[in-house]
Amino acid sequence: MNKINAKSKIITAAKQIMILRGYKATTVDEIIQQAGVAKGSFYHAFKSKEELAIAALIDYKEKGWALVTNSDYLDVEDPADRAIAFVQYLEDKAAEIWQHGCLLGSVAVEISDSSPVILDTIDELLGEYEKAMALVFNQALRARKINKVSGRELGKQLMVVVEGGIISAKSHSDTKILSVSISHFKRYLNYLLET
Repeated sequence: MNKINAKSKIITAAKQIMILRGYKATTVDEIIQQAGVAKGSFYHAFKSKEELAIAALIDYKEKGWALVTNSDYLDVEDPADRAIAFVQYLEDKAAEIWQHGCLLGSVAVEISDSSPVILDTIDELLGEYEKAMALVFNQALRARKINKVSGRELGKQLMVVVEGGIISAKSHSDTKILSVSISHFKRYLNYLLET
């Protein structure tokens, strides 16, 4: 039980530090200090900082998606209305969900030329988000008999909007930019679905 506990603490500490300071600036010593575990616990759980980063990214994605899928929009009966409600939920919760940015996006930008293994993991995790969103959007498109765009394309576009909105919000020190960006996507989706 203590090993599982220590591993979980290490992952949590790594996520917290990496999202604020970046992957490269985060040290193993800082992680174990924040986690409150011995250095031996770190190396028992992970072979390297890179292996820990992958575990932290996976945990971030799973917990993020759990947060996104815990909402009343799931109870909306009409698939097109549900898709709009899903995007509205993201718009409403944007500041809370991404208050410190997106760990996947920020690490991807930082290590794009230095760690193919981490980059491949991020690509896979973002792809999982896109697939999950595609399910929501495909149901809406089928309900409205729309075939000029796919749910996967809409999922990819929404990820671009979110990641770009996060970067823009940070660079302008204005958290509202992300919500506004998602709102523009919602407007396009409304037009597409004619709801």
